[in-house]
Amino acid sequence: MKPGRQPHQRNSLNKLLLLDFDGTLCLGDDPVLAYARTVDSALQLKGLHDALPHPVTAIVTEAFAQDTLLVEEIEYDDAGVPLAASYERDGVTPSGTSAAKAHPTSWPLQDGYQLVQLLAVQAGLSNEDAGHAFRAARRELVGRGLQHTDLHAPEGAVELLEELRGCRCAIVLVTNSPEEGFGVWLQALGLQGSFDEVINSAQKPFGMPAAVQRARQAVSASAPEQSILSVGDIWANDLAHVDELGGETILIDRFGTGLGEPAHRVRSFAEATPLIRRWSGWTQFS
Repeated sequence: MKPGRQPHQRNSLNKLLLLDFDGTLCLGDDPVLAYARTVDSALQLKGLHDALPHPVTAIVTEAFAQDTLLVEEIEYDDAGVPLAASYERDGVTPSGTSAAKAHPTSWPLQDGYQLVQLLAVQAGLSNEDAGHAFRAARRELVGRGLQHTDLHAPEGAVELLEELRGCRCAIVLVTNSPEEGFGVWLQALGLQGSFDEVINSAQKPFGMPAAVQRARQAVSASAPEQSILSVGDIWANDLAHVDELGGETILIDRFGTGLGEPAHRVRSFAEATPLIRRWSGWTQFS
């Protein structure tokens, strides 16, 4: 997407804030549950509806109610690795399809989307099938109208980003979500015009180095790597590369996984807000 700040304004930017979307700025369980429903539909079409003891939607709904990702329906091999991750290592799912394509199955889990994908692959779908289900779920939500979901931005996030644009800080959204129809999501959250650049289909974690480079080039930021702050809810996807560069990191660890080694670990965006303000160095926030 096109940047929202004029070129002459960008030349003086000396800090770069990278923000994740799902689970960071885009909150609400309905998008994950919609993904679970489309996975259930895909399993039904392939005759795999009884591969799990319960529908994926029911499993994930209960997981959210218990505020956990480690559901009892996950099956493990003798080494204690989920079977879905083992299938990826071996390259074949139980149904004989390739497990090597598309976004890889993640383990350990850090968000609900990863749980849905893990269960989908365990039940016999390929990662490519899971990717199709994810995109179908996004289209379904938009078709229904995002105003009819629990989708929302963290309280105070819109105001924070508006304030940050008054200091010498470039703000870039980096997301794995596709660009098609993405503007509707930003509008629903009140975040349209909040970013200097939006990088879609970033293919994190493997695409994060390229995304960081693209972000710096897109906003003409003169910030050194140590002046980058990345905020997200998945260590490997959002923060690990920036940490390697010597930048700052804030991990929003909703489920208390304890994964990663962020500079700051919080449970919500609200807890991250004062840390972001302090990092920005703007005297108004002092």
